[in-house]
Amino acid sequence: MAIRNEAEQLIKDLRNKIDELIEKAKDASGDVREEMEETIEKLKIQRDKLEEKMDDFRIKNEPKIEEAKHHLKNALDEISKAFEKMFRKGPGAEEMKD
Repeated sequence: MAIRNEAEQLIKDLRNKIDELIEKAKDASGDVREEMEETIEKLKIQRDKLEEKMDDFRIKNEPKIEEAKHHLKNALDEISKAFEKMFRKGPGAEEMKD
């Protein structure tokens, strides 16, 4: 999940930078403004591609992540049960009976 949060933050930062450039381009002179607008369009395209890739990744991997969580929870439950049984068999187990 951390990777996803980092990717979302990067996209958010990119949007903010694009917005800043748009504001600066408004005050720029003709040639400079044109160059900035071209750069802004390129950045928007890159941002859109990144968002698309992130969405594709999320769609393809979300079920796998949920399945992995399920298996990890089951494994944790089994380990907990094993520890519980192990400690009940050890010294003082007679005292711990339910």
